[in-house]
Amino acid sequence: MTGKDIMDRATESYKVMLAYQDWVENLFRTLDNKFALGLNGKKLSPMPKTKLFVTSTNYLLYNYAIYNGQEVYNTWLPPWVGRFYIDMDYLVDDSPLEDYPAKQVQYITFVWTWLGSKDEYVADTDGPECWVGIVEPKPTDPESRVYDVAGEIWKCIRVEKDAEKESDGWIFGSFNPNSFGSELNGFWQVRRFPLRDISSIYQTYQLIINPVTEKLAKLAGGESIRG
Repeated sequence: MTGKDIMDRATESYKVMLAYQDWVENLFRTLDNKFALGLNGKKLSPMPKTKLFVTSTNYLLYNYAIYNGQEVYNTWLPPWVGRFYIDMDYLVDDSPLEDYPAKQVQYITFVWTWLGSKDEYVADTDGPECWVGIVEPKPTDPESRVYDVAGEIWKCIRVEKDAEKESDGWIFGSFNPNSFGSELNGFWQVRRFPLRDISSIYQTYQLIINPVTEKLAKLAGGESIRG
């Protein structure tokens, strides 16, 4: 692509980037609301309530940070954006959700969006994807804050490398302790599909809300996360 091509497309590309960010933000707002309704007897709360996980916190241009004099601007489009959810049945007091010990929270749910390219651990796809997962993390230290455990899941899950089998649209796998700095010993199930498939509230229910709450209800009834 020539310099002229880049300049000709820059403004429109920026508008598309902003629209994509708005779309992703609205998706997570919708999920927060719908997960709280208790479908299949499972009410989920976002953790933490006011933060989305992203792949980085700043933007570097060679050796220069884009800086406004006080803080680094987050001016780019993060390839990965994620949200973690906890079953409200685990909550027994008014402690902040992220401060609960991991031993008290058996399963952690996540929903992530990915642009679909340039990830060293995942093969490129033909467009953005949505990843939906349920994790039984089993950290080395069961007293770890559940927020810190979510951070390890965010950094250390390797779906293509550690997948063990696939069934009914779910990919099954496990963590490898001390790999990628992980201290998790547990197991996970992940569904991934094109983000373009979510174009209505109905599809949000069919592709995310229903499968997650149904799976959590089955796990609570004794089904093994290993399938």
